[in-house]
Parts: sequence; C-alpha cells; structure tokens
Amino acid sequence: MGHSAGAHLVALLTASPDMAFKLGAKPWLGTILLDSAAFDMVRIMEAKHAHLYDVAFGKDPAYWRAASPLHILSETAIPFLAVCSTRHADSCPWAAEFITEAESLKVYASVLQQDLSHGDINQQLWLEGSYTNAVESFMGGLDESVMRRLTNY
Repeated sequence: MGHSAGAHLVALLTASPDMAFKLGAKPWLGTILLDSAAFDMVRIMEAKHAHLYDVAFGKDPAYWRAASPLHILSETAIPFLAVCSTRHADSCPWAAEFITEAESLKVYASVLQQDLSHGDINQQLWLEGSYTNAVESFMGGLDESVMRRLTNY
C-alpha cells in the first residue's frame, strides 16, 4: 500500500513485479494504491505539469517511460485496487486508464472513487464506514485467509 508518491512507487512494483523479485522480494497478494495520478509519466511530462515532476523525473523521455506504471504494466502484474479522489481532476481518470490497461492484460484490478480530499484518502482509511469496508472487501477477495482475519479483527 502506498499514498500519493508512495502509491506511484508501489504501482511500479505492482505493474512489473519482476523488479522486486530480482531484489529478493517474495510474491504478495495485492496492492492498494491511494490517490496517485502518476501512472503515465510520459504524458504528464509532455504536458504542462508541476515543477516537482521535473525535479523527480528529469528530462529524459526514456526514464519517464521506465517510471510509468502504465508503460511497464505486464500480464504478470499483481492484483491492485486504485483508490482515487473525485475532488482531484486527474486522479480518477488516470486511475481508470490504468485499470483499463490492466484489465486488457487480464490483471485483476479495480478503482474505488472517493469523495475525499487527497489527504483524507490516506487519513480516513481504516475508520469505520463504507470506504474501509470496500478496501477490506478487495483485500479479502485476494485470499480466503485474509478474509477470515479481517472478519475476526
């Protein structure tokens, strides 16, 4: 699980888990991406964008592509849930595009739109309610033992 820039990082590993496996990571059941709009760094960098992206991603289009979960997404991707804020203009459309591409590769993926701010997407997770229930439902759907643990929690 990761939020914002952290969601971008775990999306990279989820999209192409071989990177993680080569470094000794063990397979994981699924990933939860909390409000990232950085799935296609190529398009972001080619359009008008915040300066922070220049600092993080530089000027090399090959690097942008390598740092784009959308561009490295493969059929070996780990199942994921992309939570997005409907209050941020880019978050849900970018997440939906990433989900569509994943589905075309037969990767289990879904999007969960939330009427929460970028910060609240992170801060309100695990509070009692429909948002937490939806995330737990995704997690429980990955493995029966996870569902049992969530129900006994």
